[in-house]
Amino acid sequence: MFVHQKGGGVINRPSKERFQYQLDNVIATLRQEIIDGTYAPQSYLPSEMALSKRFQFSNKSIRKGLEVLEEAGFIRKIPRVGNQVQPLHPHTTLRFNCSRTILRDLQLEKLIDDFHQLYPRIQIETVPYYRPVPEVLSSEHSEMDLISVNNHQFQELVKQGLAETFAPLPEPEETHPLLLEPFRDGGTLRAQPLVFGPVVLCYNKAHFEECGIPEPDGSWTWDQLFRSATALSNGAGRYGFGFHAISENRWPIFLLQSGSRSEWEAPWESEALRRKLAHNMSICKNILHDRAMSPLYLSQDDKEINRLFREGKISMLLASYPQLNDFLESGLDFDVSPVPFQYDPATLFFSIGAAVNRYSEHKEEAMLFLQYMASQRAQEIIQAHSLSLPSCRRLWERPVAGRKKRPDRYAMFREILFTFRTHHDLFFSESLRLRLLSHLKEYWADMIDVEQLCDRIFSEIRADRAN
Repeated sequence: MFVHQKGGGVINRPSKERFQYQLDNVIATLRQEIIDGTYAPQSYLPSEMALSKRFQFSNKSIRKGLEVLEEAGFIRKIPRVGNQVQPLHPHTTLRFNCSRTILRDLQLEKLIDDFHQLYPRIQIETVPYYRPVPEVLSSEHSEMDLISVNNHQFQELVKQGLAETFAPLPEPEETHPLLLEPFRDGGTLRAQPLVFGPVVLCYNKAHFEECGIPEPDGSWTWDQLFRSATALSNGAGRYGFGFHAISENRWPIFLLQSGSRSEWEAPWESEALRRKLAHNMSICKNILHDRAMSPLYLSQDDKEINRLFREGKISMLLASYPQLNDFLESGLDFDVSPVPFQYDPATLFFSIGAAVNRYSEHKEEAMLFLQYMASQRAQEIIQAHSLSLPSCRRLWERPVAGRKKRPDRYAMFREILFTFRTHHDLFFSESLRLRLLSHLKEYWADMIDVEQLCDRIFSEIRADRAN
């Protein structure tokens, strides 16, 4: 593929970025001329040869641009005739209800700008929500066209019989089955995963080098974390480890590491499970109580713990891949490692997706935007500008362009897929999670002992399953 100069000369093959810029310019110019009426509906664009001469681009490259215009509905290719201009549809505004962090996790503003370049007739209005998704659906389902939802939220909607609010989706070929399964309702895919990430151990490399301590690796137990975190604490306001314990994606890890999914299935109250559960709950409590390694910091959310890490006040924390975006511009030299374990290597992972309201008056356009967000084009934008993991499996093995600094072990997630678990592996409902957290708070406050805690956990699970 070459760019031709006037007079027949040829310059060197352009870089991928330069070629894409030139191709986008061709597409944008022709699209604007169609919108302005330079080419009337039902008329034909100039021939590929004429367009090639006009834009000084090869016929093959011009054809790529015309394919984009055809996909966007601006033209229709008629074999052996030409490219016929199609009547423009009226402008549509889609209402996209989304969580507060999705702008960061999906680089949503960049995606919307790119989508608008392809489909200028469709505007996207983002509407952040601050209430539980079931409440958003019940009060606003007639107004929204799309909504963002993570796998834990979706499973709760399934339990409440609300997943049918979402339109059924076709099976995407490029998305890993591991990401699709949590978004099914009775075998029907109702939401499209867009990014995902396991919870990992994130650490400040400079602190480890300063203290002469080997960096974490996949063999680390919680005992090893205790020893290293204590050594990293300097007695001058820096602690070795901290995490937002009450987060729905933190304390359940200690339950997950107490037994496999089969061990939590009936018959499940085994002595082995109880022994491992008691030990892991003790580990969690010891972390929170040990002032030699962990601060007594009453964090309101993960964001506050992330701030302490950015400021160098803690050396290690638990964070998901999307949350690593908080450190992207911090200048920190940080890296990631698998979450430590004592018995079963396991960690929580969650995926963030989007669904189309089946009652939307603009369902066709909403489906188009959802398909775009899951496309390789959009997924490459997410990958290039964030640390979120794209759901497009094809991109997992490619070198990442466009980002100056990534953790050296960024691709580690591929090696620990076998450890990924969800709340569904614990048969959690949202109400059960909140009840268990209430008992955990009493345990952390020394109001009950670990045996009483285990009794209550088993009792709550037994009652939840009976219902």
